[in-house]
Amino acid sequence: MTLVEFLRDFWWLMFPVFGMLIAVLDMFQSDARTARTIDLIESYIDQGKEPPADLLKLAMQDSESSNRTSSGDNRAWSCIIFAALSAGLGAGFYSVRGEDWAFALLIGAVSTGVMAVGALLLLIVNRK
Repeated sequence: MTLVEFLRDFWWLMFPVFGMLIAVLDMFQSDARTARTIDLIESYIDQGKEPPADLLKLAMQDSESSNRTSSGDNRAWSCIIFAALSAGLGAGFYSVRGEDWAFALLIGAVSTGVMAVGALLLLIVNRK
């Protein structure tokens, strides 16, 4: 397969790859913003001054937003999405089980099924 054939057949891959790159950049920018805020608060404390209330509020918002990303709603959606992917891949395997490449669908179905069970266990264990 040449590069031209690959790009012609899998042009749609640019969208998830671009989304992953944007998510990674956002993660790094968020970490850098939090580190700068903490450094600024530490400099106020080292000088013996009270940090401004807005700066403390910003630090609290950063910590709340990082806690929100691991909330139960996200784990519930992860479980639902992985279960749906597993069911779809399993149905695909069932419909083409006689083909040589059908094992790839089976591997995908099993691995996403395991991830769905893992997300469900995390949801049950980390209930508040």
